[in-house]
Amino acid sequence: MLTIGTAGHIDHGKSSLVKALTSIDPDRLPEEKERGMTIDLGFAWMPLPSGDTVGIVDVPGHKQFIHNVIPGLFGIDAVLLVVAADDGWMPQTEEHLRILDLLGIQHGIIVINKIDLAGDPEWVSLVEKDIISHLSGTSLEGSPVARVSTRSGAGIEELKKTIADLAAKLAPRQEIGKPRLPIDRVFVIKGSGVVVTGTLSQGTFSTGKDAFIIPSGAAAHIRGLESYKHMVQTAAPGSRVAVNLTGVKREEVARGDIVAGSRGYTPSSRTVDINVQLLASAGAPLKSMSEVLVYLETRELLARVALIGSKTIKPGETSLAQLRFSEDVAVFTGERFIIRQQSPAVTIGGGVVLDPLASKFKVGEIPARKVLLERRLSLKLEDLISAEIEKNRVSETGSLLAASLFSSSEIAVKVKQLANQKKLVQAGPYSIDIRVWEEAAGKLLSSIEKEMSPDTLKHGVPQAVLQEGLGFPKEVFETLVLNMISSGKIAREEELLTLPQNKPVLSKQQEALKAQVLGLFAKNPSSPPNLKELSAQLPSSPPIVHHMIKQGELVELPDGILLEAKQFQAVKEQITGRLKENGKITIQEINQLFGFSRKYSVPLLTHLDRIGITRREGDARVAGKKLIQGQK
Repeated sequence: MLTIGTAGHIDHGKSSLVKALTSIDPDRLPEEKERGMTIDLGFAWMPLPSGDTVGIVDVPGHKQFIHNVIPGLFGIDAVLLVVAADDGWMPQTEEHLRILDLLGIQHGIIVINKIDLAGDPEWVSLVEKDIISHLSGTSLEGSPVARVSTRSGAGIEELKKTIADLAAKLAPRQEIGKPRLPIDRVFVIKGSGVVVTGTLSQGTFSTGKDAFIIPSGAAAHIRGLESYKHMVQTAAPGSRVAVNLTGVKREEVARGDIVAGSRGYTPSSRTVDINVQLLASAGAPLKSMSEVLVYLETRELLARVALIGSKTIKPGETSLAQLRFSEDVAVFTGERFIIRQQSPAVTIGGGVVLDPLASKFKVGEIPARKVLLERRLSLKLEDLISAEIEKNRVSETGSLLAASLFSSSEIAVKVKQLANQKKLVQAGPYSIDIRVWEEAAGKLLSSIEKEMSPDTLKHGVPQAVLQEGLGFPKEVFETLVLNMISSGKIAREEELLTLPQNKPVLSKQQEALKAQVLGLFAKNPSSPPNLKELSAQLPSSPPIVHHMIKQGELVELPDGILLEAKQFQAVKEQITGRLKENGKITIQEINQLFGFSRKYSVPLLTHLDRIGITRREGDARVAGKKLIQGQK
């Protein structure tokens, strides 16, 4: 499907040309018919010999209504730039051309209208020559020229053929599964409800499907679709569509809103990084933080332009910048925009969106920000993925570049390709910049090495602590750990990460402290010191004690109770023997056997329950699962 727009100065015959081509009068408002002047957007369509239909958007020509012109030119595939033969190139012809150039409209037909009023064919040739000179260096340079008279009908059939030839050359609109309809009209039909119109892009709409109003996020339902006066079940990208919505009220929808099939690919933001171009015809330099009118698809908003790396740009110059809005906007990478100054009202420039979900930058962040944005300038998928992942460090692959002109399958294929080329790393549902990955591996290893220095006597570092330090999601951290284990750089012992072949060795001073600890256990076998008591009696002992627990010289029971390993083994064997003999044992019996108080016997039995030696049955303990299996 193809949609073309008109452009040109007031009274050069744009609307009459549309009527001559389609037999449809695009001027629908009573005021337009009374004044004989287009005020708002008009719509028509024209069947082609191929069986396709071309939608036509007619725009006003008066400078007073330029705010209606720009929304009409967004989303068109080609343009009919109309110039009256008796008038020639005029101010609004120039402004419309600049807008088309900024929007990147590269296909068009130059229509010289009113040739019957020019009289002399040589004059028409001079007008054509002048037009061609104005087109030099613009996106419409080299466009075909048609000479017509809408009054007499001269040249209209030839123009229809030229339009058909142009339509045949243009590639069909992309179907990337991200249907988006910028609203240019909203009205209510009695008995049907809210109806919105616009030019559909990036995907298809089907009746019966859910939709969302962006940026408000209001949920709606597609009750019906109409395209070129025909009810359709599915509307294709590039077509003019009227959508009958249920679930929303008229006051919840406005021109400039977007109807989308999902909120997922239309995230909103108030800061958007851009590349901005100031027209050579702009009357003055653009200062950073200037307030301008911004036109994005069918929406008009106020924003401040924060230049990145400069204080001003001169007419004809471009700069990286940031648009700062006071309300949410849902734009996509690669989207074009127009900026106008408020007073006097004139188009001063435009540009392209580089990052639709930017954050406000600080002065110190400018160099790094510029590097990433300059990489995005190509708008190539590989460069966009690279910049996006580097910006976020870790990105969810499924939502990567959701707000872009690339389908999710295109993005997934390219991510896999880049991973195979070792330019990024995939970890579960995430993608990570290769430099971030390598830096994280280095940081993880150095953190373990630091914590595992000989004097600390640590046997490892808790994984949770290391993960928090890197700021990685669990899946990414686990992939990094497994990668480093397989390469032999680190090892894992339960929930601890350590160095391979790690064997802490006690110094002479630490050996002496260990002997003191053992002495306290030997001195009071029925009431050995717990962790808290050891720390009070020997303040330097905690690292030694933990080392001894890890080495199996001490056994840690619940509540911080400690037993020397050989004592614990002896106690366990006696309890096991008693269970084999009597079938059960009580706390009182344990206290009598070993001289323990409940402070020790309760944690002891709790530990034996956990390891399967005993099992509680009423007030006694019986043989546990592990002990029973050992007896078989």
